[in-house]
Amino acid sequence: MKFQLNFTTDYRQFYINDHNASGSTGSEDFWNEQAYVDKLAIEDGIIGVGIANEQGIVNGELEILDSKSLIIDFGGFDHVAEASIKIHSGVLQVLDCPHSGIELEIQIENGEYRIRVYSLNLESAYDEVPNDSYKIEMWKEVYSDRNVLKRFNE
Repeated sequence: MKFQLNFTTDYRQFYINDHNASGSTGSEDFWNEQAYVDKLAIEDGIIGVGIANEQGIVNGELEILDSKSLIIDFGGFDHVAEASIKIHSGVLQVLDCPHSGIELEIQIENGEYRIRVYSLNLESAYDEVPNDSYKIEMWKEVYSDRNVLKRFNE
């Protein structure tokens, strides 16, 4: 299943979360220093995705895969990071910040998932018309720590 993402957000972030997430985006640990440089924040049931442009434009896609991503060559991407999330409610949401407006809501099987965020065209984020975009893949996988597979050097 593939879903297009096209919305605006504030504070250069948006959220992917379980409908009944118990974590808080206001937690001191959510956007800690490591999360900020990794462009990915983690709380129980919530993933925060950092975007580059200051206008809050989110363009991209979210794809639910049947198995682990087959992409192993990250040459076409600027930054690639992944983290795990547990879904308990059967509902996955993509929310803006700070209002938590629902931009996407889908039924999904409960379980542990890996979310990988590919960031593209990050250098264009400060152009008059930013062209940064975000490809997000998600598949069932045993919970593990956040990992940066390719780091963007700003």
